[in-house]
Amino acid sequence: MSGRITMQVTMELKSDAILGSGFSVPGGEDVAVCRDEAGYPYLKGSTLKGLLRESLENWLTWTGQDVSVANELLGESGWAGAADGRRVMLTQLTLDEPPEDAERCYGLRTFTSLENGVVKEKTLRMASCIHRGLKFSGFLTCAKEDADLISSALRGIKWVGTMRSRGFGQVSIQTGQVKENVSVEALKPAACIRYRLHTEAPVLITDLGRSRGNSYETRGYIPGSAIRGMVISSLASQKPDWFAKHKVELLSDQTKFLDAVPIVKDHVPLPSIKGFYEDKEEKRFETVVKNGDFTPGLKRAKLGSFCALEGETVVYWSARTDGVTRIQRSTGTEEETRPFQTRYLSAGQDFEGYICLQNPELAPELSYAFPETVWLGADRYEGFGKCTVTLRKAAEAPSWIALYGPQNQEQVGTVLYLLAVSPLTMVNELGEPCGIEEGELARKLGVERCTISFCSTSMSEYGGYNRTWKSRSPAVRMYDRGSIFRLECSAPPALEQILAVEREGLGIRRSEGYGQVLFLRQKLFEGLTGKKNVQMERKKISSSGAELRRKRYDWIMQESGSILKMKLSPSQLGDIQALCEKAIASDGQTDELNAYLERNLNERGAKHGNRFVEIDAKIRQVLETPLAETLKAAGPDSNAERLRLLCELFDYSRKMKTGEGN
Repeated sequence: MSGRITMQVTMELKSDAILGSGFSVPGGEDVAVCRDEAGYPYLKGSTLKGLLRESLENWLTWTGQDVSVANELLGESGWAGAADGRRVMLTQLTLDEPPEDAERCYGLRTFTSLENGVVKEKTLRMASCIHRGLKFSGFLTCAKEDADLISSALRGIKWVGTMRSRGFGQVSIQTGQVKENVSVEALKPAACIRYRLHTEAPVLITDLGRSRGNSYETRGYIPGSAIRGMVISSLASQKPDWFAKHKVELLSDQTKFLDAVPIVKDHVPLPSIKGFYEDKEEKRFETVVKNGDFTPGLKRAKLGSFCALEGETVVYWSARTDGVTRIQRSTGTEEETRPFQTRYLSAGQDFEGYICLQNPELAPELSYAFPETVWLGADRYEGFGKCTVTLRKAAEAPSWIALYGPQNQEQVGTVLYLLAVSPLTMVNELGEPCGIEEGELARKLGVERCTISFCSTSMSEYGGYNRTWKSRSPAVRMYDRGSIFRLECSAPPALEQILAVEREGLGIRRSEGYGQVLFLRQKLFEGLTGKKNVQMERKKISSSGAELRRKRYDWIMQESGSILKMKLSPSQLGDIQALCEKAIASDGQTDELNAYLERNLNERGAKHGNRFVEIDAKIRQVLETPLAETLKAAGPDSNAERLRLLCELFDYSRKMKTGEGN
């Protein structure tokens, strides 16, 4: 294998396109497009991969080559092996030059189905489409010898998205200059490797414990087991002889791969510490672990997922997550398709982690597993998992030990606060998980007795998946990260003993990052009296249109209740909506609409007319009131815009009446 290269992929829309998200918007379009957290459209990596496979298979057939090459490059259903140097990895395609207002990227189209030349009942649909002329780009990594073949297949993609048979989704795809993956400089021998990752693409770290049915949740961090898998796979393929020689050290507790956790600015992260309580106004803040009691009427404090300690304040945050709807197909038949929702760690975040080494001489070779770009998590071959390594350096120990732990013997007393930095459980003399084994902990600290006086904890089951044996690892109940214990020792432990426990960890599965602990300085922990949210910033949404869009949907959802209570049939509501749409097409002229309302109010009897009183009042209210006042948000205003708002309201309400909106 002659190495791997990365090429830029650029896609230009030659017609309007519908890059479907799998969602519909209540009160809005029935077919919504994929939008990122700032409201801009994008093409999913899994969609690009599917299009590439189809084009590649066609190209191989037309040129008389072996079609099975497509499976070698793009994988096949059920594949669960190790990383292959020939496998293609790609990212989603995002806008090259996003406009200031994200709503300028979109338009709405209305569709119906015909039956014997007449509009079929209950088939009116609205779809959001992306305007022609927009350009999207992303990256694709492949083996150098496959670059020409992949480029040819990409150029063969001419249509994307849904409703291609109606003229949507014509594209032109080109590949840009290629770049060879550069090698990295080896680190010096060290007891610890500190690294930092920036998520260039969403990272999918499935949390099976919180996933249900067809909805898959994500962890809020990158587990040490995922880092270990990436490192081991890289070393096994790039340095097989060296890996074979040091395999036992790398897969045992002698080498500990700690979790990579989200960071904000320069805060040194800890898992959010349990046991804090606060009042409803979030002004009073105290811990139950100090003396086993707290002020009545308080509730558990909201502290996100990770925190840092700054003087008397706990600053806290959580990783940003998002989700996407995808389709799972086995044979491609409609009966065997299954939509499912996947949540993931959003792109544009920084994560920091450590690899702790009992043998410092391993550091130089391990550093080669952290080139400029790495791929992590599930579905790495479908647009997820691309990360840039922004920091890679030698260290003596994780930063939190020096910042939050005792640094001299005077700071060590008989009272210790033990924090579970990662999930933790020790085992008893029978080898059974037992949480904290006080006798074993006392022995490690070099004291006669060590007991838990107070604690604040939660517990979960932690398993895993062995790709070699294609089976799940047994799940073990452990204390969750952030669990904290107030220990009382018979005598102050030696600082060296405390540092040794922090360095070695406690309990089982330490090679996967479990069992990491920190002894917080007593005065630091007991002095915490307040909190501050420093939540990671999302992409800035500069689009006033996006805010207006949300206001429109809020108004539609709120007003639909009054429409549903009116004594109008779905067909009557449909007639009114059709007249509103006709008025829009005639530059906002409402003569026919007014005549229809007048006729039903006054010419068909009082009982019939009473059914139209409320709808007439609602229409007049919207048409005679500025949209900024109606929606409580500034935006374009005209008679046609007000009619569009009414159409969206009637469309959603009519579907709710017939059960289509449920």
